[in-house]
Order: sequence, then C-alpha cells, then structure tokens
Amino acid sequence: MEQSISLLRSEVASLKYRLDSLQTRPSVTTYKLPREVFLCGERFPLEDRNVWEILDREFLLALSNEVQVLLWMKRARRYFPWIEKRLKEMGLPDDLKYITITESGLRSEAVSSSGAAGIWQFIPSTGEKYGMRKNRSLDERFDFYKATDAALSYLRNLYEEFRSWPLAMAAYNAGENRIRREIELQKVRNYFYLDLSLETERYVYKIAVAKMILSDPGRYGYRLEEREFYKPLQTERVQIELFEPLPIIEVARATGFFYKEIKELNPHFSEENIPPGIHFLNLPQGSSEKFLTFFSVWKKEKK
Repeated sequence: MEQSISLLRSEVASLKYRLDSLQTRPSVTTYKLPREVFLCGERFPLEDRNVWEILDREFLLALSNEVQVLLWMKRARRYFPWIEKRLKEMGLPDDLKYITITESGLRSEAVSSSGAAGIWQFIPSTGEKYGMRKNRSLDERFDFYKATDAALSYLRNLYEEFRSWPLAMAAYNAGENRIRREIELQKVRNYFYLDLSLETERYVYKIAVAKMILSDPGRYGYRLEEREFYKPLQTERVQIELFEPLPIIEVARATGFFYKEIKELNPHFSEENIPPGIHFLNLPQGSSEKFLTFFSVWKKEKK
C-alpha cells in the first residue's frame, strides 16, 4: 500500500509539472513597470516621461525574450553566489551583479565585435590594467574569479571618481575618458540627462530591467522548478608556478576528471598546455589534494 501511494504521488507531481509547463505566460502588455525603480540605491526619475519611455522600452524588449530570461535565471544560480560574496566583502552594492547580464548574459565564453571578452567583457587594454594577462596561450579575462575581482575594483574606482553609480556604470561601458569629455562638454553630471551613444544611453536601463526581472521573476510570469537551475559554480582554486608547460590532460588524469571538464573550468588557458609562469588553476570540488600530490611529484621529475 505504501509503495502504491508513493507511486501515485510521483505521478501526480509529474502531471502537475506537465500542466504547469503547458500554461502560457500572459501577454507582455500584462506587466507594468514598478512605480519606483532604484539601482544601487539611486532612484530613476520616472516622473520625466523620456526616462520612463526608455525604461519601458527596455522592459518590454526583455520580457518578450522568454528564452533569454530563462537562461539568465539558470545562469544566475551558477555565477551570482560568488559575485554576491565578493561584493559584500568589498562593501559594494549588490545590484552591481546585474551588470553581467547586460554585458554578457552571463555567458563565460562571450566575445564582442570590439574584442571584449568574458562574463565581465573586458577589452584587452583595461584587462591588462587590472592585472589580467593575455597572450597566445593565456587570456585571463576568461577566468571568472580573476575577472570578477578586476571588474569590482574597476567599478569602485569609477564610483570614487564620478560619485554616481549610473555614471560609473556608463563609464564601465563607454570608458571613463568618454564620460569625462561628455560631462565637460555638456556641463551635466547626471547620467539620465547626458547625450551619449545609443548603446551607453540604454546601458543602465538594461541593468535596471535585469534587476527587476531577476529579483522577482515570478512577478513577470517566469518560473522554474528547482531541478531546472544550473548548479552553482564550485571549484577549488590552487596557485601553481611552472617552469615548463603542464599538459592539461595530466591534470585531468591526476584528478580523475575528463580533459573537457578541466578545460571548461579553466577557459583562460587557450591551448592544451598550461604555459610557464605563476597561474591559478580551477579544479573540481574535492580534487585539489589529489592534484597537489601529483604536482609535487611531477615537479621533481622535471628537475
């Protein structure tokens, strides 16, 4: 009897899930902008009809792309916990995590037409300025952990200069020199009233919309079962110093994981070998001890 009841409950849960899946979201026009919108504690002046219209357009465009929003939700579960941790440790607003949605959609492999790369979309020169090396075999802009620390340091520096988070975000997008020039030319120090490139004028609004939707997706008709989210990124990070290349296949063998798994955790290594130098290596949870045992032997053999 207990087994029959258990099977029945399982079938009911399965049918409920299928029914929920068949339900369609209401029309996009059903959803309205909140009356007040804040980003990093700063209020959007929605009483200005131009500001309201720009935000409304970005809001509707985002809501209409259902697949994209669902992917944001899934990826956010993977990457946001670490970003939130670093934001808290650095004393920065939690809302800054939504920049990654506008920059890359949280796609770790993202590369723009202008050569910006990674989740935080650093161009090579800014990446180098904030300590990310780039050469034929290494591009640390793709190292999620290093790029996150660099991006948050950059944003903190921008805020210290502009004393406004919307302006700091605009400078992150367009470059601080461009924002300085426009402030000087237009004699305006308010993001919402600066004449900027179309991309930069839309940028902060897109971030605000990402916050609106992802902070309460159910309010806008987006729902996922717990099992549908992507697992949070969990790695063990070790620092190594190499005097000659270390084949990634050797790392895979030592840790008991596939080559593909090690490569996907370390997209900053663009070739099959880790090049000479001092590097951070991301390893699957619970495998660092095995790796370090192997690495100690490997180094001795190479001397």
